[in-house]
Formats: sequence, C-alpha cells, structure tokens
Amino acid sequence: MIDHSLSPEVQLYNTLTRNVERLEPIEAGKVRMYVCGPTVYDDAHLGHARCYITWDVLYRFLKLAGYDVTYARNVTDVDDKILARAKESGQAPDQVAAVNYDSFLADMAALNVLPPDQEPKATEYIDEMIVGIQALIDKGFAYAVEDGTVYYRVDRKSDYGCLSRKPLDDLQSGVRVEVDPHKENPLDFALWKGVEQNGDQQLAWKTPWGQGRPGWHMECSAMNHAIFGDQIDIHCGGADLIFPHHENEIAQSEAWTGKAPFSKVWMHNGFVNVSGEKMSKSLGNFDTIKQVLKGYQANTIRYFLLTNHYRMPVDFQEGALQAAENWVVKLHRTLKDMVDALGWNFQTVQGQLIHSHDGMMSAGNEFLPAFFAHMAADLNTSKALATINECLGRIHELMHQQQQAEPAFQENAVALISMLWHLGFDLAVVYKSKDLPVEPLRTIYKELTGQWLESDQAAEVYLD
Repeated sequence: MIDHSLSPEVQLYNTLTRNVERLEPIEAGKVRMYVCGPTVYDDAHLGHARCYITWDVLYRFLKLAGYDVTYARNVTDVDDKILARAKESGQAPDQVAAVNYDSFLADMAALNVLPPDQEPKATEYIDEMIVGIQALIDKGFAYAVEDGTVYYRVDRKSDYGCLSRKPLDDLQSGVRVEVDPHKENPLDFALWKGVEQNGDQQLAWKTPWGQGRPGWHMECSAMNHAIFGDQIDIHCGGADLIFPHHENEIAQSEAWTGKAPFSKVWMHNGFVNVSGEKMSKSLGNFDTIKQVLKGYQANTIRYFLLTNHYRMPVDFQEGALQAAENWVVKLHRTLKDMVDALGWNFQTVQGQLIHSHDGMMSAGNEFLPAFFAHMAADLNTSKALATINECLGRIHELMHQQQQAEPAFQENAVALISMLWHLGFDLAVVYKSKDLPVEPLRTIYKELTGQWLESDQAAEVYLD
C-alpha cells in the first residue's frame, strides 16, 4: 500500500460550499461514492462520455490514494422519456430501457470506463421509494393529491437552495416539474406521479396513494439510502443536475433521514459545448459515443476530455479531436517501442504496475510524485497529462541515447504505464504485442480494481 505519510492530502472542489476542501470521509479510509447514471431511452453522447470518464478517473485515483471505495452508479429505467420513446417505436418500455442499457454498457466498455461496484436500477428499488415517501408524508414534508401524485413541500426545508445558491423566492420550476393546480406551492416537486385509471398503466406500481411511478429525484434518494444508508461521502454528476435534481435530492433525503449533510461532497463536471451551447439530446446538437468512435480511438476521446479541468466546459471541435488523435498515435508508438526495448512479457508488466502502487510516492522517480500531487489537487488532469508528456520526453531521450538498458529507462517506463492506467487509458497496445496467458490478466485486474473477472472476461477486457 501507499505510504500516506508521503502523500499530499486529497483536495476536492465541493459545489455545496464552493470551496476546494480536504477529503475527510465519514468513516476513515472508506469512501462511499454515488454517480447519477443514464436515463436509458437513447444512445449516450459525448457529453455523457465526459461525465463518466471524469468519475472513472476519480474512482481510480481514490483507490490509488489508498481508500476503500464503494462506487455506485444508478440506471434510470423508469422515466417519461422512456415511455415516450416506447410509444414512438412501438416497443414495450422495459424493452426500450433494456436495449439502451446494453448500448450504454457497450459504450462504457469501449471507453475503458471501469464498471461501478454497484449499478442499481430504479425499478428494483420501488419498495424503498414507497417507504421513503411515506416517511416524508408522516413527517409533514410531503402530501398526496387526488390523482395519487405525492409532492414535496419545498417551503418546509429552510435551507432549500443550499446547493444551487438560489434564494427560494427566485427559484423556477425545473424541466421535469409539471404544473398542477393541486400543488400547494408552484415549486413543490413530485416524489411520486399518480396515474389515473384511464392513463398509461405501463411502468406503474400500486401504492397507498394509488397507481403510479416514481419521480426522478426520489429514485436516486431511495437507491442511495438502500445501498449506503443515511449519508454518503461524494455525490457526482453533470453541472446540469445541480438544480433541480441534486437540490431536490438533498431536500428529500435530509428530511427523510433527519441527517445532514446527505452528501459531504458534491462534485459536478462541466458541459461539452457545441458552438457555445451545451451538447444535449433536447437541442439535437450531439454526436453519440458510437459515432465519435467511428472516427477516433477511445484513448483519443479520453485525452481530448482530460486536457481540460473537469469543472470547465469543453468545446467540441474536430481540430481539437484530431490533435488528440495525433498525440495518441505517438503515445501508442512509444509504448510499443518501449515494451519491445525492455523485452517485457506480461508478467513483467504486471509486476511493475503493482510495484508502482507501492512506490508512487517514493523519491525514486521524478514523475510519479508530481502526478499524484496534481491529481490530489482537485483532479488536475491537465497538469497530470503534462507530467506524462515530460515522462514521455525523458523516455524518448533515453531511447535516442541508446540507454534502454539503464535502470532509469525501466523506472520511467513503469512510471509512464502507471500514470496512464490511473487516468484510464487503454493499455492494450502494450499487451497485444505479446502472447499473454489469461491468469496474469485476471490477477492484475484484481490488484488494480479489487474485482475478479472470469477467464473469458479477462481476455475480452485486455485483448479486445
């Protein structure tokens, strides 16, 4: 394990406080991390890629920093958009959700995004949602109306707006909040959406208030509560979720449990913009992940996104993607030459990678401590990439000087592979040049992710 006495403390920007703060988990050494996952009604686009690559990097880094991380990423498989797509396509709603969920998983695998430890689906936690809503009604934070809809009383939460920093009087209803004359307050939001007898009974469940389906915000609160309990350490998502989704999660979760804060740290990634506007399905200005992967490698997409700080917007430009592709082509060539020069087989690569975990903060290499320090400073991936470029330059210099046999060459090779892995770059280009046995693949995956793969999965992960 890493010697934490040598490690800079992990600092993360907290949207709730608007400050960069030292990470101090509720339980020392353990991090409970939740990411708002996809609503599975269509293919994911480059904006989604940025979100999940960002939190993939956070997950990898927290594990590198020695934390025992439990990472949950939900799947919204009940939603009005899924119902609308089902009507358009003539499919059943659960078919729409299943097809697009499989498509999402394929995209994440193609982008080398590690799977979360838990991936709850909203439809699997309906009972937990009903329990939570009833608790809110019993406490006076919620009320049911004639059609079976249940609303949250926004004015009962004195600090409502704490995340978005919007005064209650100035807040406007979010996109998913329907106007209903039965509301006590126009800003009250739906915890449960009632379905009348002659309404759409697809994706509907029986409750004490009538037939219906959950509100979007309640889904995440219930899944969080079922998996982690009353409080978590880090809650992540896109900046577009700050209001109303995350604001409402805070309100209903803290009212339900009586515990605050619901999440100690809130982290949000910036948008991918097209001509100054957020890339989104509603605007129709998006490229799906599958479309982008037809023209560029997965490592290119990752490099393009990570050259920008995760909180800043990224402008989607073909020129920038092409520049990223050029960098990746050079990287792959260097990795191939480096591995061949060292005569490494996979067991050697495995051993060096695992060793680099222990030695990340040692004084033996000039690049690893700098990389760790940049990542510990609110995931400064642009500076971390600059360190990787410095390491690449040093490796090129040593190769040019015919010093591949020198200890410094292997030391820097180990540093390079470790840094690339912890930013999530696919290192298959290294492995494909060798005849690799499956068992070492499974072993290194276990060492680096804490998860075992079946033998056929190991071959697929590393050799696909």
